[in-house]
Amino acid sequence: MRFLLLLTVLPLWAADDANTILRRYMDADKLNDKKAERYTFVEDRVWFGRDKNGELKQNRSETAEMIFVEGQEFRKLVARNGKPLDAKEKARVDKEMRETAEQRRKRRTPVPGGRVVVNHTGVDLGSDEELLTLFDNRVAGEEEIAGRKAWLIESTPRQDRRRTNRHEKDVAGFSKKLWIDQTENVELRELDTVIVEHIALKPGSTIAWDFEKIGQDAWQTVLVVLIGKTSQGEGRMEIHYSNFQKFDVQSTITIDK
Repeated sequence: MRFLLLLTVLPLWAADDANTILRRYMDADKLNDKKAERYTFVEDRVWFGRDKNGELKQNRSETAEMIFVEGQEFRKLVARNGKPLDAKEKARVDKEMRETAEQRRKRRTPVPGGRVVVNHTGVDLGSDEELLTLFDNRVAGEEEIAGRKAWLIESTPRQDRRRTNRHEKDVAGFSKKLWIDQTENVELRELDTVIVEHIALKPGSTIAWDFEKIGQDAWQTVLVVLIGKTSQGEGRMEIHYSNFQKFDVQSTITIDK
């Protein structure tokens, strides 16, 4: 009787450990990738720095269109600081696009479009699968994100796992928090925090990711915020993703020579 009473007061997530939830997330993510890869979108990057008063101030910005060229994604820069590219830089971008198309045509074997891994932060965060091999994971509780119930998974680098190469050392330089949707098993939010000195960013630097469902179809990254601490000080970069448009990747855009 005492045992049955104990079961009734345990939280519902006690039956599902963190790795079980993460495996469901990985399966759902693979299915979502097939839907998400069919979208083009606009990417706005904004950089901030501290002024002499310590206040954050925007330094510069870039706008790019993520399109498909010869069946694969291509990031086409279209504006700087809110203004269209000048003629010289536009010509350079057009030349790069033509050369990319030519290189892809030479492969002859079509490469299917794949979702862009939205990680323009310049740091190695590893793969989803490495959450299971390089990290100790635990369910920290439940939270609500944009009206949706989510598991909060906290992941810390395994102390019993020897890092065999630079990649693993970089990946293990972060602790992670992931908010996994309880209904669709997709990721709603992620927070990566630097905890060691050996990577470009100093401890305490963070990278935050927000995901939203586009229409009733696919989940996409909509915002990335990097707060970076370096020997030169602290800076901030935001990457906003918008104007998602469904595109048939089998209908290849071909650039004339």
